[in-house]
Amino acid sequence: MKLRFNSLTLSLVLVASAMPQAAFAWGKVGHSAVANIAEARLDAAVLKQVKELLAGEHFDHMQGVASWADGVRDDYDVVHSTRIPFDGTPLPDELCPSGKICAHDAISKYRNVLADRRQPAAERLTALKFIIHLVGDLHQPLHGSDPIGYNMVFLRGEGPLTIHAVWDNNIITRHGATGPALANELRNNGIVVQTGGTPLQWATESSSLAGSEVYSLAAIDKCWSYKEPLCSDNPVTLPADYDSAKYPIVANRIKQAGYRLAELLNAALAE
Repeated sequence: MKLRFNSLTLSLVLVASAMPQAAFAWGKVGHSAVANIAEARLDAAVLKQVKELLAGEHFDHMQGVASWADGVRDDYDVVHSTRIPFDGTPLPDELCPSGKICAHDAISKYRNVLADRRQPAAERLTALKFIIHLVGDLHQPLHGSDPIGYNMVFLRGEGPLTIHAVWDNNIITRHGATGPALANELRNNGIVVQTGGTPLQWATESSSLAGSEVYSLAAIDKCWSYKEPLCSDNPVTLPADYDSAKYPIVANRIKQAGYRLAELLNAALAE
C-alpha cells in the first residue's frame, strides 16, 4: 500500500501539521551537544558577546536556546533543511518552496545580522539562536537530502516511525548521554573531523551521507510523501543494532557541527 493523500488523509495531515512535532534534527540532546561543543571553542571576546546577547533572555549558555528554532517554525519563513538529491540528480531551480529560505541561506543571512553591531540586540539574539540551531540541523544527513526519509520503520519493536525520526532522535537516545555529557565525550574522543566549508557544502556532505548510510539499506527506498514514488505505509523492520551501528556517523556530524559553529561565531563576532 502507498501513502496517498485522499480527503481523509489530507485532513489528518493538516491537523498533524498544526500540532507540535516531537522529532526534529538531533532532538534537544543533539542540539545541546552541538552548542556545548561550540561554546567551549569560542574565543574569549566572542564568548563574552554571546553571553551578553543570551542574557537578554536570561540564559547563561548557548544550549539554553539551541532548540528554540524548532518551536517557532510557523513564525518564520525558514526551512530547517537544504534538500540536495543524494543520487546526483541535478539540483532543482529552487531548493526551497517559493517565499521560503533554505537553511544554508538562512545561516548566511543571520550571520550578517549577528555581525552587524548596528542591529538591535533583540534582532542579533534572534540571529544567534537561528545560527546555533541551523548549523546543527544541516549536519543531520536527512536534513541535507532529497528525499527527506519518510520511509516507515520498526526498530526493536518500536514504531512505526519514519527513518528520519530514527536519525533525529533514536540513535542519540540509544547512546544514553545528556547533551553536556555527549559534548564532553565527543570533544575528548580523539577523533579528528573536517571543519571549514560553507553551509551549502555541509548540506552536500549530509546528502552524500544520506545516500551511503541511510538509503544504502536495500529496504529503504527512495520515496516521497507527496510525489512518485510514494513511500509505502508498510513498515520495514530495521536490524536490531541499527542505531548503535550508525552512532559513529551521528557522533562525527555532531562534533563537526559544534566545531563549525564555533568557527562561524568566532569569525562573525571577531573584534
